[in-house]
Amino acid sequence: MEDTVLQAKTYYTCPPGHAEEQMSPGWRASRRLLGKQMTAREALEAFLTPPKFPELSRETELRANSISTRIRLRDAGFARGGGEEIEVYSWGEGRPVLLVHGWGGRATNFAAFIGPMTAAGLNVVAFDAPAHGQSSGTLSSGPAFASAIETVESQKGPFHAIVAHSLGALASTCAQGNGVRVEKVVYLGACCWVEPLLTDFIAPFHLADEVRQELFRFSAGQFGSEEISADAVAPRLDGTAAILMHDPSDAEMPYDHSVAIATAWPDAVLIPTPGVGHRRILRSRDIITRTLDHIAG
Repeated sequence: MEDTVLQAKTYYTCPPGHAEEQMSPGWRASRRLLGKQMTAREALEAFLTPPKFPELSRETELRANSISTRIRLRDAGFARGGGEEIEVYSWGEGRPVLLVHGWGGRATNFAAFIGPMTAAGLNVVAFDAPAHGQSSGTLSSGPAFASAIETVESQKGPFHAIVAHSLGALASTCAQGNGVRVEKVVYLGACCWVEPLLTDFIAPFHLADEVRQELFRFSAGQFGSEEISADAVAPRLDGTAAILMHDPSDAEMPYDHSVAIATAWPDAVLIPTPGVGHRRILRSRDIITRTLDHIAG
């Protein structure tokens, strides 16, 4: 399994082909919270603890063939990646394009994109978000991803385009709302809202009503609505041409997330892509071709 596992029904299931002992300590600790009465903070920290999956050999080779640097993020609040060091990778030369992975993923989830992009004369830049891949940290969040995007853009940009998957799309939208400027955007299986994912995530815990209410109050106190809702930011991004590709039958990230972003974004086009799921979309030749056509167009 190469990228995000966002919904509760899959988050706590060990991926096919991997034993639980192979998973990250944070993932195992979060899973052990099932069956106990959690506090609001424990529940939110469990939600914000990304799973980590063993790296595939082709990903290791891809990292080895990159130019990599580590960048420290500025201090920030709860689960925002403040003070963490993120690993940043670069391949090829030409117009710079930023790739942003999803929850539980890493930069090399875009392995199938990187070769065609560099062959097309693009400088591909990607990073492991806080608490993901080779970066430091235990907790992460959409705002932590957005902070990483803004920091990488300040040191490696400006970028011609952003290509983002899943939660990376929400974070990329928020980063653009905070001043990151690009000409083209491609979103794959985009996430629009965090709150329904949190609702799905905590369902197996059977939290007491007062704990559930405290959880959402605590979350709202930590993260503003424009940090966890892409459709709240998208109306301000007129002038940036965006395409969103999403499988209408995506079982992990419902299609209505992309519908909402595309509806709110003045210059966005939604392209239904049946049959690619939430992960295979990152390996589809047709998706890669459409992405390159949009970036070059």
